[in-house]
Amino acid sequence: MRMREKLASWRWLALVAVLALVAAACQGGTTDTTTDGGVATTAAGVTETTAAGGTETTAGAADTTAAGGTDTTAAPAAEGFSYTMGIFADVTTDNYWTLLDTGGSTVWNSYLLDDTHVGLFDLAAPGFEVVPALASVDEVPAVTQEGDAWVAEIPMKEDATWSDGEPITAEDYVFTWNTARDFNLGANWIEYVRAATEDDPETEVDESAQVGVTGVEAVDDYTVRITWNQQPGVSVWGLGNGPHNMPIMAQHFWADVVEEAAASEDPLATLEAASGAGDPASGAIVYDTRQEGAFARNVANETYFAAGQEVTSGETTYTEGPYLSDSTLQFYGSQDAAVLALADGEVDYLLNPLGMQRGLQDQVEGNQDLSAVVNPTNGYRYLAFNLTKAPMSDQAFRDALAVMIDKEYAANSVLQGVAFPLYVQVPEGNTKWYNEEVANEIASQYEGKTPDQRLNEAVQILKDAGYTWETEPSVEPETLAITPGVGMMMPNGNPVRELELISPTPSYDPLRANYGNYIESVATELGIPIDNEPTEFNTIIERVYVPNDEGELTFDMFILGWSLGNPALPTFHESFFSSRNLTVVNDGNNNTGFDDPDFEALVDELNAAQTEEEAYDIIWEMEQILAEKKPYIVLFDTGILEFYNNRVLYPFTDTLSGLQFLNGLQGTVQTASQ
Repeated sequence: MRMREKLASWRWLALVAVLALVAAACQGGTTDTTTDGGVATTAAGVTETTAAGGTETTAGAADTTAAGGTDTTAAPAAEGFSYTMGIFADVTTDNYWTLLDTGGSTVWNSYLLDDTHVGLFDLAAPGFEVVPALASVDEVPAVTQEGDAWVAEIPMKEDATWSDGEPITAEDYVFTWNTARDFNLGANWIEYVRAATEDDPETEVDESAQVGVTGVEAVDDYTVRITWNQQPGVSVWGLGNGPHNMPIMAQHFWADVVEEAAASEDPLATLEAASGAGDPASGAIVYDTRQEGAFARNVANETYFAAGQEVTSGETTYTEGPYLSDSTLQFYGSQDAAVLALADGEVDYLLNPLGMQRGLQDQVEGNQDLSAVVNPTNGYRYLAFNLTKAPMSDQAFRDALAVMIDKEYAANSVLQGVAFPLYVQVPEGNTKWYNEEVANEIASQYEGKTPDQRLNEAVQILKDAGYTWETEPSVEPETLAITPGVGMMMPNGNPVRELELISPTPSYDPLRANYGNYIESVATELGIPIDNEPTEFNTIIERVYVPNDEGELTFDMFILGWSLGNPALPTFHESFFSSRNLTVVNDGNNNTGFDDPDFEALVDELNAAQTEEEAYDIIWEMEQILAEKKPYIVLFDTGILEFYNNRVLYPFTDTLSGLQFLNGLQGTVQTASQ
């Protein structure tokens, strides 16, 4: 039963608002989330999109006004240790099914819901080792061959319960997998489910080459059996995102909702519009309530199965909580207002996938009650093209624009030195998987060129491809003054229409907003009529991930970012760029329409690779294809700067992508009095 019409992130992948860094992304399924708020996570990614569903309001909330004129509503206080985190974009869903699908996988939603559900295995921070969660064995079991199939059985903890006291069983796992498959849930669910696909005679894709799960079953109350069509590799079974780290949902709560949705006219929309209020949690916290545009709130899971367990990860040892009574995400309209609230003791920590603005750092470091910490990021900000529309579909157009973008100048001058240029997608901070040699080789094709060299090279690329101008762009030899191109014509003789570049607003992310203006300016020199349009974050997600009534994505270009998922083994390349994850086909994270046979072959090789060494080489072959074909132009990133009040204590603060990547450590944060 296929619940999603064709036209209709691992939690470790969060699309950030970068989607702010923000394709989410997250926990065990990077899937990568859109940064921006993530995305974008995800994920392999979590895509930031607007989630369907209603908004709960809480009676008795008090109205307050934040500095800067932003009206906010404060969440009601709870008894005990109340942990308050400032956020900068609204939470749009309380439904965990939606969180991991394209419509809801923003980093902001992940901050609220990610820690409410766990899978059989998870990652321990800050070392990001694969560790058991609901599984009762220390390592992901090896698969064994049985005839033409490959199978694995995972025993589960028998004393783990949902937050409502009901036991967590293998039937819950099977219910979750079947629901995600039957409703054809997209984005991060795709990587968790890994459902085997059937051959489609209308495509040239060899479905038999795809590693996939043919079914799951409950051997008994506490044993899950997973069957594969062929031997899975380490990227889908063990280290990356796959069925072993799929978050599990409570069958006794969701079964009636799923049945009702399946019988409706629009099963997927009905499921994702359902309220998550009362959803039993398996993680350290339980979703409680939210008020649109104001706050969202979790409470402690008093039956959390891992409470009191000692964890050793990296070089850090700590004990699982939760130690809080409740955690609140409080919305602020500006970072200035949030920092004032932090200094006044109204907020404990400022949660932002982009990190905090450097201009505010002096205020924090000059206050003995506050701390600032900087960490390397697991993500990037990028320019994306709609490859289904001309001229973005033309390789020469993308190549020419890439040459015009001086990333070193943009980072040092346009962004005033707070960012660093990027040329590949695997972050340098993920040292295990970064390849400095290949990254430098790709960067060398663009670094060190003067503006006149860039313009002349870009013009030649376009002329060789058949583009013309009424007035061709030129450089005056002596003064090096540039005369912009006018009246640019495509190879078919049609004029290049005015193209729309969608970027975040300056209030949300001044870096990407300024970068959008810079791209507009260098494109204008080349004669490309691009209009940069600053747009609210949730609106961007809807415009670039939600097809129109004809099943098409109509954007031209956009600037967002990804807070990537699972650092243990990056799987986001498949999530973002495989033709099997097209947004307009199966609600996946590939909204550019990128479709490359050589890349698809590498996806199959990666999913079958049995060693980390094999996976490493394949990932960097993927990077080289993406650097050449350019569905994205990777732009920049920054170290992530975070602020917190010293009255809260964290088990560690040095970690890849900062505390925001771990949702503010709601399961382990304490106060100085504890």
